[in-house]
Amino acid sequence: MDTKNYLKRLTKQISVGSAREEILVEYAAHIEDHKEALIDQGLSEEEAELEVLKQLGDPVVTGRQLNKVHRRGIEWRMTGYFLICALLINVVPYFFGYGRTSASAPNFILYGIAGIIACAGFLISFMEKYTDSALFYAWGENWDGGGITNSGFVLAIAVFPFTGSLQQKLFCIFLLAGLLTLQRYVIVLVKDRKEKQLLWEIGVAVTDISYKGLGIIAGKKLRLKSQGMLIKKDTPFMVIGLEGFRPIAVAI
Repeated sequence: MDTKNYLKRLTKQISVGSAREEILVEYAAHIEDHKEALIDQGLSEEEAELEVLKQLGDPVVTGRQLNKVHRRGIEWRMTGYFLICALLINVVPYFFGYGRTSASAPNFILYGIAGIIACAGFLISFMEKYTDSALFYAWGENWDGGGITNSGFVLAIAVFPFTGSLQQKLFCIFLLAGLLTLQRYVIVLVKDRKEKQLLWEIGVAVTDISYKGLGIIAGKKLRLKSQGMLIKKDTPFMVIGLEGFRPIAVAI
């Protein structure tokens, strides 16, 4: 086994994409440094490489141990951002006498509006995770403006139409916080599982692949994009990661 195959088998065990990249860089540097030290002691390059990999141990066992350490947790930043926005918009006004106002429309209409906004918030949350958007991003930059319109802010507004008591609003806020946190956690788990399955797999291009294209991996046809150079039809490629949910490939 050479260094390339060792690192492939090691990183295949890591579920979290960001941790996988860091581990790959660290282990590659560690192997190279250790090799140079052994070569200085009189070993050939091949002997030094074999000795380093032997000392590192089984890549599958090591990878699984690292995966336990780097297991993904809850995305607290978005949950916290939503809670701050929701409390400022819906709870703080109560302390200034503006919390309860007479409804200007029947409750079923207000609740319908709240439901529509909440659905929009969860849809935006899905798109954020699907495209790997940052927590804060601008919307409508081409309109000489923009602002923070991420899912946390939209869901915070969804609570506003409720005309119930402060306790009811707090219940809605924490319910939405739990659902938002769960949704984003599940999406990332699914993405990491897909990346773990496809990482370092080799396939063949069905069409030319640039910013989009089709390829076959293990008998399955997938949509892919290339990293940099065009991958021509019938050319073998290797998957090196995911962008959102789309595999990124390089020609081999």
